[in-house]
Amino acid sequence: MSRRPDIAEVAKHAKVSKSTVSRVINGGYASAEVRARVAKVIQKLGYTPWTTARNFSLGRAGCFGLVMEDSQNEWITQILGGIEEELTSKHISLLVGSLVLRGTYDSATVTSWVREHRVDGLIFARPGKRERALVEAARKVKLAIALITPDESFKGGAVLRSNNVDAGREIAEHLYELGHRRIAYLGGPEDSLDSRQRAQGLEEGLALRRLKIQPQFLIFAPRYHFLEGVGFAEKWVKMQRPRAPTAVVCANDVMALGFVRTLQSHGVAIPKDVSVVGYDDVPAANLFWPGLTTVRQQMRAMGSAACRSLMAQMQGESHDRSVLEFPMDLVVRQSTGPSPDRKG
Repeated sequence: MSRRPDIAEVAKHAKVSKSTVSRVINGGYASAEVRARVAKVIQKLGYTPWTTARNFSLGRAGCFGLVMEDSQNEWITQILGGIEEELTSKHISLLVGSLVLRGTYDSATVTSWVREHRVDGLIFARPGKRERALVEAARKVKLAIALITPDESFKGGAVLRSNNVDAGREIAEHLYELGHRRIAYLGGPEDSLDSRQRAQGLEEGLALRRLKIQPQFLIFAPRYHFLEGVGFAEKWVKMQRPRAPTAVVCANDVMALGFVRTLQSHGVAIPKDVSVVGYDDVPAANLFWPGLTTVRQQMRAMGSAACRSLMAQMQGESHDRSVLEFPMDLVVRQSTGPSPDRKG
């Protein structure tokens, strides 16, 4: 019985890379000439791409797992949208777990879980310290892995991340042009890389303009939570106006909305008295007045790209140490305006 040709042979005969063959198979970008050449070689060699029909003969089930620590966060909905859009067309199912495993993460435990649930690859959404051992165990049992995280130190899979630092710099420029000089940052947990990178970008952008955030206004809250915004708003109301920040940047929209709603309950006008910026562009950001100026992440695109990475890895490509960066867009709405300190 002759050996079945693999993706490497197709790439060699078509004189392209394995990643190009994978893109052609999975509907990614390639020129018409390259597509035609790859298709001709596939037909000539009798190569059968990985599909659901072949999964069981290969010991695969056509199922990806999504591992996330916080299933209540708004951005996870956007990631799920991108994943489901990509997987539906490929007839692959998705197993979603708030944490698919609990307790000790070792190779034996992961192997048992993979066999039980017949999972071919894992997508990690914002993995933290807790999930690091799980990523390592999954790598050891040779699962395909994609990680949506700003942390490049993870090994064994593709890393997909937003450019938090550039976004922070853009916010600094926007607020500076509006005349703001006293700016506060309300971040999430200090051990959250997203929170630290967003603060870093904001501080770097301000430093370019010879400004800095005063220590008392550089705040890292224990949670990315609505109530953290409420708490800081209550403190802001008690501050003497000449010393209070004229702009507040929150590490996510949920915190920003808590800050805005509480200030409004005290009669504070947004943005006349204070400007507010969030992150994520969740649906609620534009449902109330004033619309929230925020940073839009390409979470849906990252979900889709994570799926394509898993499928490419299952075709034989190595995505270890590969990093795909997605830009973030500043969406300016009514919650930012001229500083109350600006004359005229």
